[in-house]
Amino acid sequence: MAGGNGQARPVISGRVLDAGIALGVALLGLAGGLGTATKGGHAPIVSSAVTTAALVVMGLLLFPRRRFPGTVLALVAALVATLVVLRASVEGAFVAVLIASYSAAVHGGRRMARMLLITAPAAFFGLGVLAALGADEWIAAHFPVRTLIAAAGAGLVGLVIRYQFAARAEHIAALAERTELIAAQQDERARRATLAERLRIARELHDIVAHHLTVVVIQAQGAQRVADKDLTRARAAMADVERTGRTALEEMRHLLGLLRSGEPADEAGDAGETNTFAPGATYVPPVGLDNIDDLAEGMRSAGLPVTVVCRGEPRDVPEDVGLTVYRIVQESLTNVLKHAGPATATVELDVAAELGVTVTDDGRGASAAAGAVPGAGRGTTGLRERVAALGGKLSTGPRPGGGYRVHATIPLERA
Repeated sequence: MAGGNGQARPVISGRVLDAGIALGVALLGLAGGLGTATKGGHAPIVSSAVTTAALVVMGLLLFPRRRFPGTVLALVAALVATLVVLRASVEGAFVAVLIASYSAAVHGGRRMARMLLITAPAAFFGLGVLAALGADEWIAAHFPVRTLIAAAGAGLVGLVIRYQFAARAEHIAALAERTELIAAQQDERARRATLAERLRIARELHDIVAHHLTVVVIQAQGAQRVADKDLTRARAAMADVERTGRTALEEMRHLLGLLRSGEPADEAGDAGETNTFAPGATYVPPVGLDNIDDLAEGMRSAGLPVTVVCRGEPRDVPEDVGLTVYRIVQESLTNVLKHAGPATATVELDVAAELGVTVTDDGRGASAAAGAVPGAGRGTTGLRERVAALGGKLSTGPRPGGGYRVHATIPLERA
């Protein structure tokens, strides 16, 4: 029978079942007591009414056997002992003793279980020893042998079932704990993956803003200086500012599209803007080794002469390696533009078993930051993190004859 919440309900509740068992055993006791006679044909010591009453009470005592198993067993044992002392028949108490012993073993506490674990084998062993010594008649005259054997056997069976249930409960608890641990580990891995992706996006955002804004500021300064003298050069510089700004906005929109990839398309941005990043998508900037010449050209238009030298056999380079090399060149040339003053720069690419990139300049060095754009200083740290993540090495420092050198090597053959 199903409940309102869809869960199955037991057909008969535990209390109703216990009441039925107690009533049934009491009726059995009543039927057995009505035919009770004294043992061995002796004159009755007690009336059959007393025996019948004792057997009925034994049955009724079974109702609270789950809540008070030890008390029920003790009371049933006391009634059996009373019947034995009064030399009344205890055959009708067989079922009540069986159920009381089983219930004490299954529902009793640890102390009760230990007591039954000792007394049940002792009863079997003691009766066997006495029987082996030839005391069968004496045992039969003084002890309810069948009742004792039934009680000991029911207790042992109950203990076996109790320990099986306990082992099963421990196994289920261990499985539940393991499931929770696996779920926690999966959540932690997901959290770390999310943090790593956000850190990567943060580095991308820094590189985009630092480079493009530096170029914009320097081109705007140049346009201001020549505005009164050469209007054509000033307009060309401002056109470069516009082009650089548009490029920065395009890349930033890609990044922002990834960060809010869980939003509906109509909330992703301006009217008509389509968010092409599905939930869980990975941001892949459209830059790499093939874009370094365009980067150098942009720096030349900002006033920094740049020479690009390529060595080695052309080969396919993984996207993450190409992006990292592009960002190294971008950050290095941006620093030259900000700090080196009047200078020229050289970009050397060496493609072999590992990809080497070197950016050098002949300017004043990175320590000469006069007139630099505020907020510099975090780019080198980001470059080290990028290169280390790919298993490479990055070294930076002044050149002996002046200027500055940035060198990185990134393995192309990775496991």
